[in-house]
Order: sequence, then C-alpha cells, then structure tokens
Amino acid sequence: MNMSDNKGMVPALSAYILWGIAPIYFKWMADENPLDIIANRVLWSVILLAIVISVMGKWGNVKAALSSMKTVRTLLATTLLIAVNWSVFIYAIATDRMLDASLGYYINPLLSVTLAYFFLNERLNKMQVIALVLAVVGVSIQVFELGYLPWISILLASSFGFYGLFHKKTPTDSFTSLFVETSLLLPIALAVMTYLYGSSIVISDRDSSTWLMFMLAGPVTTLPLLLFSMASKTVKLSTLGFLQYIGPTMILGLAIFVYGEVLEPAKGLTFIFIWAGLFLYGFDSVRRDAKRRKQLKN
Repeated sequence: MNMSDNKGMVPALSAYILWGIAPIYFKWMADENPLDIIANRVLWSVILLAIVISVMGKWGNVKAALSSMKTVRTLLATTLLIAVNWSVFIYAIATDRMLDASLGYYINPLLSVTLAYFFLNERLNKMQVIALVLAVVGVSIQVFELGYLPWISILLASSFGFYGLFHKKTPTDSFTSLFVETSLLLPIALAVMTYLYGSSIVISDRDSSTWLMFMLAGPVTTLPLLLFSMASKTVKLSTLGFLQYIGPTMILGLAIFVYGEVLEPAKGLTFIFIWAGLFLYGFDSVRRDAKRRKQLKN
C-alpha cells in the first residue's frame, strides 16, 4: 500500500463503518412513521448538503448541473432510484429484514458488472461469468427453498446498481448530485410532513430528543458520503472495491448477533454462493490490477 492509499484509508474505513452501523439509527427510529423518517432524511440532507457545498464553494457545480437538460433528466432518474433505495432500506430495518438488506448490498457489485456489460459494452471474462452464475444460483436457492423471491435484496441491489450506472453518465460530483436529488424530493417531503404534522398523526407526545433524532438523519446520510469523497481522491479503486464489503458484513453481524434475526439454512446457502462469487470477482480484480501495473512498469 502506497502513501496515497495510507492517507485515504482513515476516511475510507470511517465511511464504510458508518454505512455499516446506519441500521442502528433506523432501528432506534423504527417506532416512528416510515414516511416521516424518509421526509426528515430528505429535509436535513438538503440543509446539511447546502452547508457543505457553501463551505466547499461548489455552488457553481450545482448551477452547471441544472443548466444541462441532459444532466437534469439523468438526475430525475437517479432521484427516483434513491427514493426507492431509501424507502426499501428503511422498510427492511423496520420489519426485521436486515439479512435481506445485507444480501442486497453483497449482490450489488456483481449486478453492477452485469449492468456494465449490457449498457456500457464492458466485456465479461470467464471468472466474472462464473461469479455471476454463482450469484444467480444463490438467489435461486432461496426462491425454491423458501418459496419467495428476496425482493428487498433485489430492489436494493438494482436501485443502487442503476443509480451508479446513471451517475457514470453525468459529470457531476457526488455532493452536487445528492443535493440536486434531495432538493427534487424536498417538495414531496414537505408535503408529507405538512400532512402528518398538520393532522397531528405523528407529533403527539413527541419530545425534544425525538426531534433531535430526526435531525440526525442528515449527518447519517451525508457524513459517510463526505468521508468517501475524501477517500476516493487518494485510495485506489481496487482497495475501495474490497472495503465496500465492510458495510453489508456489519449489517449481517448486527442482524444476527444484535437484533436476533434467524439465518435459515436456505438463506445461509444463498450467502455462501454470493460470497463465493464475490471471492472470484475480487480475485479476478486483483489479478487484472496486478497485470496492468506490470504492463505499466514495462
């Protein structure tokens, strides 16, 4: 690991650990109305991102993004995808389906490779094809043994996978994109809050500590992104590729050892096949990265 990697490892690890423990926050909020949680997440993310963008002097980036109709259309699509992703994730946590959420984020890298093949004309090598087959077999086991499609896992993986795919086609940085996306969701969030608070459905007997917990939705969303943005400038992509499994691994551990979710044999087999696929995918990535470095030296 070079000095550049060392410099970015602390923010990189911090970002993935914060993403990994995010379910703890949403578990604390599980008794609240899910629509209220999502609306507050949007509101406080917009406020905090506006502060961050002001400090970083990036309002020009926001203006540039909004002046391009192509970028705006893409961000409208990513806004819908992030709304789906956030909603499904909060639902998974509130209904004790954290194992499904963990599985979704394990599947995501393999799904991203598939999307790149179909939409970006990136070729798949033999090792990647085997990894994808293992993932499909793993999901199929759960379908046949448990009798249902792991829709939470698939929705989380696909929404995040397509989110990343669309962002490959936009020149905007992560803060600008998330600010625009949450700003587009803000009118809906405010309408939801107006309905809920105006009808006193959710605010009866709500104390100041609960309001503070709602405000924390902003940092919970944006702080890991800020740290990841710092890390991505110095840490190699291959290193970040391995670190991304910290999050779903922590969610898996929380689900089983803290919140007592049961890992049925069929679901356990699904994880084993997914992990096997990820191992092959990671091994192939390391091998190709080493080959590229060797070619550069020559």
